Amino acid sequence: MKRHLLLLLVCLSPAAFAQTKSGIMIPNRFGLSYQEKLGVDIGLISLNQIHDRSFLTFYDMSLGLEAFITEPFIVAPKINLDIGVGGAILLGGGVDLSYPTDFSKGTWMLTPKVGLSLISAIRIYYGWNIYAQNDMFPDLGKHRVSLEINLAALHHFYIGL
Repeated sequence: MKRHLLLLLVCLSPAAFAQTKSGIMIPNRFGLSYQEKLGVDIGLISLNQIHDRSFLTFYDMSLGLEAFITEPFIVAPKINLDIGVGGAILLGGGVDLSYPTDFSKGTWMLTPKVGLSLISAIRIYYGWNIYAQNDMFPDLGKHRVSLEINLAALHHFYIGL
């Protein structure tokens, strides 16, 4: 079932397209995280909205995959929600809901996060991993620091995309 969901996400993503200001975009995010082990995060598809004149400057919802460099190798399909308030340097935050698995076992993981964002394009977050089963993947730890590049925001500002 898990492999079929991953395959479905990858197969459906070419049907999406990028738009300025708001819309659906693939890929939408690239990130690195550290929580006792290195993680690589790729946002596969997102719905994003950037407001020029609103207190809530941006929000986006996305589906993605995170891979953790561990033994055994762990992959985590995830749903991501991010919001930001402020000007060029934003206070940002959000929550990730993921399912880390090594394909022999898995557990749900909820990660509330808070941090700073530069025009919504570069985000630095601190997060706290909350597991449904605490002892499933001890190598991942509870604390998380992540750096994300929001490709959807770069597209909005006509940088490189």
